[in-house]
Amino acid sequence: MKTKKIILLLAAAAIPFFGYSKSKPFIYGDIELEPEDSLFFSLEDAPDEIGGYEVLSEYLPDGIEVEWTGKKFKTPKAGKVKYSKKEGDFVATKDENPCGFKISISKKGKVKGSFKVYVAKSEKKLKSYTAKISGYLGGELVVTIKKVGSYSASLD
Repeated sequence: MKTKKIILLLAAAAIPFFGYSKSKPFIYGDIELEPEDSLFFSLEDAPDEIGGYEVLSEYLPDGIEVEWTGKKFKTPKAGKVKYSKKEGDFVATKDENPCGFKISISKKGKVKGSFKVYVAKSEKKLKSYTAKISGYLGGELVVTIKKVGSYSASLD
């Protein structure tokens, strides 16, 4: 029994020396991402209103940082937008990612993801629409909101 504990302790101590993580650069065309490199999501155009209601553009994902971990894209923790009686206005639960922006990439460079687009139905009521992202790294991304339209975006 004592021998098993010693072997487990030695194995755990050896992990940092032999590298447990398989993180590596991501290479797609002329783009090479090293672990901890960051890209930024840019929404080129977006609707000002949907269904006659104003889009709350301050909660769109324009400028959100996307980090390459060596295995996947990492975005800030997702939040949401809600009405606050205390503030008397709409507020975000997470300032860095209020729209729940998420994004992933395949080995072949295909990018996909989603986020919420919030509209003010009244002074106290919100409605959200899901926007889907698709395209390839290094190229133009397409953001589609069902029954609303398609818009351009990029990840640079």
